[in-house]
Amino acid sequence: MLRPRTPLDRSSPLLAGYGHSANHGGAASRSALALLDISRWAGALVAEQSGHVEDIRPFLKGNTFLGRLPDAALDVLMHKGQIKRYRKGDVIYRRGEPGDSLMVVITGRTKLTNISVSGKEVVLHFLGAGDIYGEIAALDGKERAANAVALEESQVFLLYTRDLIPALKAHPVAMFEIIQALCAKIRAGAAIIEDSTLEMRGRTARGLLRLARQHGRKDAEGVRLQLTLSQEELGKYLGLSRANVSRQLGELREANVIKISGSHIIITDEKGLAEIAEAAPRE
Repeated sequence: MLRPRTPLDRSSPLLAGYGHSANHGGAASRSALALLDISRWAGALVAEQSGHVEDIRPFLKGNTFLGRLPDAALDVLMHKGQIKRYRKGDVIYRRGEPGDSLMVVITGRTKLTNISVSGKEVVLHFLGAGDIYGEIAALDGKERAANAVALEESQVFLLYTRDLIPALKAHPVAMFEIIQALCAKIRAGAAIIEDSTLEMRGRTARGLLRLARQHGRKDAEGVRLQLTLSQEELGKYLGLSRANVSRQLGELREANVIKISGSHIIITDEKGLAEIAEAAPRE
């Protein structure tokens, strides 16, 4: 039986524009955009070592591949690594840059992006506490394969390839953890490509289910995505315009499979959302 519908909260940024025409407002001035760009670059350039590595030792040992290392090897790596802090919007690295390090997210969120052939930004992955990135370049010694941008104020632990590789060779079980993380990214990327052939409702449903597996936390209301995303960011991940994201979220809410709470999405009926995803025709 379908649950009773509740009124749409049109004040939610994730439902903004649902059922209404978009109102884009005035464009930012050129000088304001320049100042914003300078500020973001400055934040990335001055990202400095902060805090003490011993403070994050329990987190690294309990939540990352580093926990697979013997204590002595972990201690060596921790004192060779760096803790860096980034502000929201800071570019951590760009595609094509030399890659000589791997990052572990301690706090905050990071997105990995690329640019499509049409020049649009495409979000490949959202990463949270305990996730690693930069592992491709760190392992093969070549250039970065994507852009990494801080979605919010973040703290990361950086390990240089020169220090990481000897430890992984000596302790292959930790290397296996990195390979598993890399395989998960490859599978997620393949799923995104497959989803691009679905009509919009199915694409949205499958994308939300994927995010729930990666960033969901169960509570009394359902599975809450631990991501604060705008419609624009979600659209870059799903391959949809902001207006279409708004429309699809509104329809899924009316189908009683999701709930919108501010900038958060709660999957209230995981089985129902999966059924929508499975029944979706291809474009």
